[in-house]
Amino acid sequence: MVTTLLCKGVAVAAEVPQRVVSLAPNLTGMVTALGAGNRLVGVTPFCQAPANIIRVTGGIQAEAETVLALAPDLVLVTPLTSMATRWQMAHLGLRVEVVDIQSLEDIRRAMLQLAHWLGVAEPALPRSHAYPSVGTGVLLFGADTGYSAGRGTHANEILREAGISNIAAELGTPWPMLNEEFILSREPDWILVADFGNASTEKVLTILRTHPIRRYLRAVREGRVITVPASVFSVPGPAALEAAQSLHKAISTR
Repeated sequence: MVTTLLCKGVAVAAEVPQRVVSLAPNLTGMVTALGAGNRLVGVTPFCQAPANIIRVTGGIQAEAETVLALAPDLVLVTPLTSMATRWQMAHLGLRVEVVDIQSLEDIRRAMLQLAHWLGVAEPALPRSHAYPSVGTGVLLFGADTGYSAGRGTHANEILREAGISNIAAELGTPWPMLNEEFILSREPDWILVADFGNASTEKVLTILRTHPIRRYLRAVREGRVITVPASVFSVPGPAALEAAQSLHKAISTR
């Protein structure tokens, strides 16, 4: 399979990658969303992909020789893969493309760039949309943890677009650890629990209502708790582009 590219105004044929190694979960999700999941020959152990696809030893920091053994014609990495590893892979003759994603707009740009590299049609992507305010909120990765998302993360952008004023954004760090005093003092209107499993809202509420401190929060007492998939808020992938709409709808129907 070939695709036509323009090189100094002259049309030239270039091979479209057929064997792709992805060293990041969000990039794996994007390749799959673009309909090119069947081209993946290696992914990290943390990626959501069919079991028959090889999980690359070392994951994000895979050894160059391990990747070379898969005979890929395209290796997708993020800046989290060390410069040394990237150089080694390139030195071995592999095509390595670095995709840096921090924001929702980065996700959109990356999807279009990947579509170009893979020779597939550009996807129709949801655009940014600001929903009416629904009050303040806090995102917690687990009902009994303080791990949250703040300024500079795509998760904070999702909350902002959904109409939620994120209390963790006050702290100015991307992934803060919130203490109980801070959460209590802000008294958020909504508590969003990013769950890594399949916990129901009822189970999450039970945890919060038996927590020695969080049970006193008004949002807990009144049941204003929403569970959201942790993968969407921790991994800047294609699902994040529709998360604000889903979250706003979930809150508006409560």
